[in-house]
Amino acid sequence: MEMSEFIQQQIQKLVNIHETRNPFLIAKEKDILILKEDLGEVYGYYNKINRIKMIHLNNLFSDERQFFTCAHELCHALIHQDENTPQLSKQTIVSEWKVEKEANYFATQLLIDGSHLEHYIDTTDKIINFYGLPEEMKKYI
Repeated sequence: MEMSEFIQQQIQKLVNIHETRNPFLIAKEKDILILKEDLGEVYGYYNKINRIKMIHLNNLFSDERQFFTCAHELCHALIHQDENTPQLSKQTIVSEWKVEKEANYFATQLLIDGSHLEHYIDTTDKIINFYGLPEEMKKYI
């Protein structure tokens, strides 16, 4: 099975179980702690200590950026939970590392719920803007 297909299946399971695409609500229902703190230029990161999963988000960034970062780190918490993943920043958001590309794909696909179709939004640029996704995520649409 191709990784994108696997990720799509995981997203569909999450949406079916939790009845939402909101990464904050999914994390809460999965008992993943979300901590908002000043992380300088780092958008966020995931870690696990004593079986406690935590998503750290930079409270200096916009709500849109935190929403995307939460979705990205949620992928690490659910799919890459035992991997050593880097902090998400301007540099790593365009990373070619497999786990980072998968997390970007997961976050982008989780947050795109199809509601843009009701507004006749049909270009990648407009979809990115509609959902408040980072420009770098165009390649995952």
